[in-house]
This record gives sequence, structure tokens and C-alpha cells, in this order.
Amino acid sequence: MTITKEEIQKLASLSRLKLTEEEKEQYAKDLSGILKYVDQIQEVTEGADTTNSSNKKPSEIPHRNVMRDDVDGQLLNGDPKKLVEAAPKHQDGLVEVKKILG
Repeated sequence: MTITKEEIQKLASLSRLKLTEEEKEQYAKDLSGILKYVDQIQEVTEGADTTNSSNKKPSEIPHRNVMRDDVDGQLLNGDPKKLVEAAPKHQDGLVEVKKILG
């Protein structure tokens, strides 16, 4: 698909842009190249089996639970102080973190 300077002028008018003749020619060339590339991609992907499920009904999508059981681990052993002490920086029972706000 080729974009003409006239189509660029119409788009520029709708966008309230003032373009020079050189800019119109360049935009027409650039947009035509982009559309040709999109056409090539469509040719390559036409009829291809997609890996996403966007075109399937929810009942057609296989589901499985990927969550693990939430179990109480032995990380803290009932002592939050151990977690604070394991942090790279800590002071007065608190974990020091990088400042993120001005």
C-alpha cells in the first residue's frame, strides 16, 4: 500500500500540523514503507496457528493450578529478629532500604 502526499496533507490538516512539501514527501515515503512491512508480516503469518488463546472460548482453554500450597515455613523460626539481622543493612531492629522518594 502506498501513501500519497495528498493523504499526508489530509492527515496533517486533521492533526492541525503545518508540513513543508519535503516533509510530506518524507512522511509519505516512511509510512508507505511501514505499511509494506506490515503487509509482509501479514503474508508470513496468514494461516499460521497462533500460540495464544485470544481467539478461543474460555471453556476451550486448558486450565491448571500453578499455585503452591501456602505453608508455614521455618524461615523465621518464630523470631522476626533473625530476618532483620539477615538483611544486608539493618539498624535498631529495622531493615534499611534504598531511598526511593525525593
